[in-house]
This record gives sequence, structure tokens and C-alpha cells, in this order.
Amino acid sequence: MADENEDNKEYRWETGYEKTWEALEEDEDGLLESSIADIIEKSKRKRHADKIGVRLGMMRHMNVIVDCSEAMQDQDLKPTRHMCTLKLFEGFIEEFFEQNPISQLGIIVTRNKRAERLTDLSGNYRRHLEALQTQCSDPNYCIGEPSLQNSLELAYSTMRMLPTHTSREVLVIMGSLTVCDPGDINVIIQFYVFSPLSNSHQQAFVAV
Repeated sequence: MADENEDNKEYRWETGYEKTWEALEEDEDGLLESSIADIIEKSKRKRHADKIGVRLGMMRHMNVIVDCSEAMQDQDLKPTRHMCTLKLFEGFIEEFFEQNPISQLGIIVTRNKRAERLTDLSGNYRRHLEALQTQCSDPNYCIGEPSLQNSLELAYSTMRMLPTHTSREVLVIMGSLTVCDPGDINVIIQFYVFSPLSNSHQQAFVAV
């Protein structure tokens, strides 16, 4: 019986991708706001149900790397991948500080083969929202190719001197299938796997 239970157990990495973008639907005005709001609300309920027994550091430092390459101008999501990402990301920021009131978050954007710091690590969520709305809302903001290596190096340089009793995390939101890096990205990834950083990668929109 125990062997049968083990055979039926499905590991998280064996499950299929949750294609949340397929749940997006336009309303009568051709907008996605109501659909995005539903996804955010369902995500909140799911995290609330799953967080029992989960322990995180009291103070979290998170750098979020956002793909702002030309690939984010694709219109498989209306009006564009970029605008949908910004809308969902704004909701994430508000919820992050609601659940982690003394933590800090920073935003790094990657475009045109470079990494740029949009906001420094800060506990002021309004500053992050304003930066997204004023600097990233231009439809022509997304250009070139992303650089994952430059982004990770920038994130690491800002967090390597933080005290060890705090958590250091990097979240990558990527829409492009390719990256343009100055070195071997596999070596860089292995370095960060064994570093004190906690890494998470979300491939938001993929098409072959």
C-alpha cells in the first residue's frame, strides 16, 4: 500500500504549467481588467490556503527582474504582454507589502541587452508603483533583447552585503524565448544556485 501511494504521488516539478494567460478574457469594452482582477483574487485565496506551515524570514529583500524586451510588445494578450504584466505586477507589489510590511523590494528591467535599476530596494510600495506607471507605461519602452546575466549580476551586487538573518530573493518575469548575454548564462545560473539568494523564474508568455 505504501508503494502504491508513492507511485501515485506527483512531485511539483512533474505537474504541467499553469497557463494563466489562457484564462484572460476581454469584457464588453475589450478590456482585461475584470479578468485580471479574477486571477489576482484566485491567486490570493490559493496562497492563503497554502501558506499554513510555511515559514519565511521576517524581513525579506526581493529584487524583481522584469523583461522589457521587444518580445513584450506582442499582442497575444491585449493590449500587449507588457501592459498585462504591469497590471498583474502592480497587484503583486501591493500584496507583497501587505503580507511583508517590514520587507523591501526593488525592480530591475532588462531591455536592449542591458539591465537597468528602475527602483532601489525600498519598503515604500508607492514609489515602485509610480515608477512603473511613469517610466514603463510608454508602448515604445520595450526594445531589443533581454539580458538575464546582466540582470542577475545587478541584483546580486545590490544584495550581497545584506545581513545574513534576512532573506534575499530574486524573482524573474520573462516573456522572451531568448536572451543576449556577454558570457555563459549556465555558469552564471550555477553560481547563483549555490549562493545565498533564493531564485524564482516565471516564464510568462511562451510561443514556439
